[in-house]
Amino acid sequence: MTSQNLHIGPDSAADRYRLLRSIGRGGEAVLYLAEIELAGGAEPVVVKVLDSKTTITPDVFERISQKWNEQAELLRFVHRPGVVGVREHFEGPPIHRPGESGTLSGRALVLVMNHVDGLDLRDWRAERTLATAAERREVMRTLEQLADVLDWLHSGKATPSGRQVIHGDLSPGNVMVDAYGQATLVDFGLSKLTADHQTAEVWFTPGYAAPEVFDGKRTPGADRYAFGAIAYFLLSGESPPATPELLAQALTGLPQIAVLDAEQRARITSIYASDPLKRPVNLAGWMKDVRHAVVSTTTSTSQRAVPVAAPAQAPAQVPPKPAAPPQPSAAPPSAPPAAPLAAPAVPAAAPAAPPAQPVYAPPPTEPVYTPPPVQASVPEGYGPAPAVSRTEPLPAPPPPRKKRRTGLVLGAVLAVLVVAAGAVVGVKLLGDKKDADGANTASGGDKAAASSPAPESPTPTPSPSPTPSPSKSTSDGPTTQPTATGSQPPSGVAPGVKAADLTVMAPVKDLGGFKVGPAKINTKQYGAAFIQERSCDFDAYTEFDLNREWKSLEFTAGIDDGSQNEKGRVSISLDGQPAAFSELVELGKPITHTVDVSGALRLRVKVDKGCDNGTVVIAAPQLKR
Repeated sequence: MTSQNLHIGPDSAADRYRLLRSIGRGGEAVLYLAEIELAGGAEPVVVKVLDSKTTITPDVFERISQKWNEQAELLRFVHRPGVVGVREHFEGPPIHRPGESGTLSGRALVLVMNHVDGLDLRDWRAERTLATAAERREVMRTLEQLADVLDWLHSGKATPSGRQVIHGDLSPGNVMVDAYGQATLVDFGLSKLTADHQTAEVWFTPGYAAPEVFDGKRTPGADRYAFGAIAYFLLSGESPPATPELLAQALTGLPQIAVLDAEQRARITSIYASDPLKRPVNLAGWMKDVRHAVVSTTTSTSQRAVPVAAPAQAPAQVPPKPAAPPQPSAAPPSAPPAAPLAAPAVPAAAPAAPPAQPVYAPPPTEPVYTPPPVQASVPEGYGPAPAVSRTEPLPAPPPPRKKRRTGLVLGAVLAVLVVAAGAVVGVKLLGDKKDADGANTASGGDKAAASSPAPESPTPTPSPSPTPSPSKSTSDGPTTQPTATGSQPPSGVAPGVKAADLTVMAPVKDLGGFKVGPAKINTKQYGAAFIQERSCDFDAYTEFDLNREWKSLEFTAGIDDGSQNEKGRVSISLDGQPAAFSELVELGKPITHTVDVSGALRLRVKVDKGCDNGTVVIAAPQLKR
């Protein structure tokens, strides 16, 4: 929602916080970005509201009210970077317009937290491909920060009494990363603060919930399982599977983990054990195993690549020429060694065949600098000539003949002038032909090029090796646009990925009336979904480039449980054809469907306009190859 002029506060100051907009859900509560007036200026805060009238029954509200206040009060003792600060908590009137708090019935539980300016972990990961070592280090650093904070909370050091603090709903949506790279745990409002607390209400984020959470248990082990699921999400960019067995299998399928031996893999995947007691107690220690696996496999891969590139750059690393040529061991005593250098008429190419001398080559174990691929090789005809192995020294060249050399030079100059004149005439003729034929088209240019024989040249045209990717820019020219063949697909999803979440892919233009965030359909919480921003006058629609690479799209369509209205129409169409899916969805009656997208270039997701529409949600949209 977007607040027009809504407020909330304690009974003594009911209008203290002005609500700006809703930013998500935490269990049965709703999170709002709000502001408070302090010292003549507005400061942002995050307000979590549990309303007895709109979200739960009055009986349930009374039962959890005391526990809520106790938990919130205890959280005020927790002070450390990496944990969101709690400003205050209270019970007061529900959300209202200024001055109208006394006219409303019902009560609300409110937790006020500091605002963390940054991205949640899902959006933060979407901006990184992990293609560079710097981005991989960022991911490791973020995970290590979270591991340290969770170990500290679970150890009892966070509270004066030594009680453990358990988050209870750890997921990418509850981790914020600021511009300085600091990761912060947020949304502790409904966390369970004892080791084995149980509750009848099951609130969790699918994929990050340990098996015991389904029985209403929140333990440090459940937080550790969720942390392991976050690690998989950051390393793979994909949502974690729903069961421990599938999650362990998916992690071991990652290239960094697959190369480890069985003992190392078992130690890392133990964090997904169904039994909480078999999960590692110390997350910082577990992260050392993960960092060692990721860094060692990356390093070994790069080291194996060095010997392959070394032969290509060997001509560019020839040791510098000595000030004087070495003395050949078998040289006749009568031959003065400095004579070749003293003769002024020695051609410039004479040093191309030096006397035999061992050339230094670094041993295989010594690190070798690897320049960029464009500079890795020296084209034929450039650079120093390779050394020629001889068993005898080269004889001294005969004295030059002045007249013959002069004649050769004059002849070479005349030949150059003739070739240059021919080139000018050829260019002039080509220009005249273009003027006569008009502007050349692409097909005409290709035809002319095919019909004209290439001029003979004694020296082959140098070509860099290996050929740079068409999607990269080189120092020799501007960036070229990727093509459909042999390039990264427009969706940005690597060809080897079998499934992808549509919510993290870049749209063709923009989201066009949708936003991406958590939603709740028929009591089921979804971490990422397309949420329609209701409009009376315009359809909400967005498009994605499928690049003919996907086979199916799976999704669940419905109305958000917090919506005021109860219906809306969702359509999925391909390449401008009639809708492959078009259904009217109603509150509490979600539709799960699979659309065949084989061979499609463009996918359109649309929700029809209408003032009486509910908040339409397209949840968990998964593309599969």
